Amino acid sequence: MNNISIEELEEKIELGEEVIDRYFDSTTTRVGTPHQMTSRRGQDIVTTNLEIPSPMLNELDNMATELNISRQAVIKMMLRCALDEHYLDKNQIKSEI
Repeated sequence: MNNISIEELEEKIELGEEVIDRYFDSTTTRVGTPHQMTSRRGQDIVTTNLEIPSPMLNELDNMATELNISRQAVIKMMLRCALDEHYLDKNQIKSEI
């Protein structure tokens, strides 16, 4: 399997070249050489299961539709906001003591 940039891949597709067998690993559905998934900040990604009540899931789906992003992106965004708020509150309490 060969590594290729997105630009090179798009150019080959536009020229009509068959790229699936040559540049895609069907076992990982990733372009190029398989590698461990990481976030944009280079942090390892861990998959987890989360049980969410149906009404809350509906709210998340509605928000995802409004923002035109995935449910997963909404959940991560909301968790990040909650964690940031927690740490800000925690630091504020420390500075008041």
